[in-house]
Amino acid sequence: MHGTSRTSAPDMWRLRHLGVADRVEIIALGGDDSAAISDIAENGYDRIYHLAAESSVASSLKNPAETVRANILQTTEWLTAIRDRSPQTRFFNAASSEILAAGPGILDENAPRLANNPYAVTKSAAMNMCRVFRESFDLYVVTGILFNHESELRDARFVTGKIISNLCRMAGGKSEPSFELGNVDAERDFSHAQDFAAGIAASLTADTAQDYVFASGTLSSVRDFFNAAARQLGFDPTWSGKGTDAKCVDNLTGRVLVTINPKFYRPIDEAGKAGNPGRATAVLNWTRDIDFEAMIARMIAFYGNK
Repeated sequence: MHGTSRTSAPDMWRLRHLGVADRVEIIALGGDDSAAISDIAENGYDRIYHLAAESSVASSLKNPAETVRANILQTTEWLTAIRDRSPQTRFFNAASSEILAAGPGILDENAPRLANNPYAVTKSAAMNMCRVFRESFDLYVVTGILFNHESELRDARFVTGKIISNLCRMAGGKSEPSFELGNVDAERDFSHAQDFAAGIAASLTADTAQDYVFASGTLSSVRDFFNAAARQLGFDPTWSGKGTDAKCVDNLTGRVLVTINPKFYRPIDEAGKAGNPGRATAVLNWTRDIDFEAMIARMIAFYGNK
């Protein structure tokens, strides 16, 4: 197993946590190093999982040009290198539910597209490029439309990591101050990343290459996520106020847990989108093993021991 990193000596704490650090050889690879990508492809790997990206919506809004380079150009470089150097390699590209338009019911692979931020724009373009290479050059290329996937390895730049890390500190007995969130009524389709990883691996074993939605099919709000985590940590979360005036208090102690700051709102925050994983279930026999509460419990167990 080989992996790439923007630096030659990355912090491999996630791989160490998973117990596989000694089984992965790291190759330094810059975001725009087409020659290095071509050299890697020439090794003739059985499978390449293209998971690297500028994956933060907030960062993509601040750095749209860099997001284009990371998410579109690098994907195209990989596809070109596989076409020219290793056409037997099976290639997985990670896309996102951000590329889909919110609509009634749960969304499958044929749902209408609507990109409302640079991250979504680039992921949609990369998925289209993968389709073009698959159909034009008969390559085995799969795109996974990944709905929200969390785990204990999620860092605090993302709202779920922010919630878990702050609540764990507050539950630790110290007089930690309250923290701030944005739109707690925003809804997402949450799953655990471990389940998605199994589906991603399975997607490159089918007889025919096609695209798949990986999702739970159920919507939960950021508020739902917060409440579930708070309760698991022994708080009794009680909300008052609306919009930016909302706040959550621990009903047991009167302690303010969280307040709202409009600076954390997205410029465009869509209605919630739930995914339909029917194709993955039917073709890959894929199912989720870790439910919403268990996902949060695993995150708490990890952050609580940090």
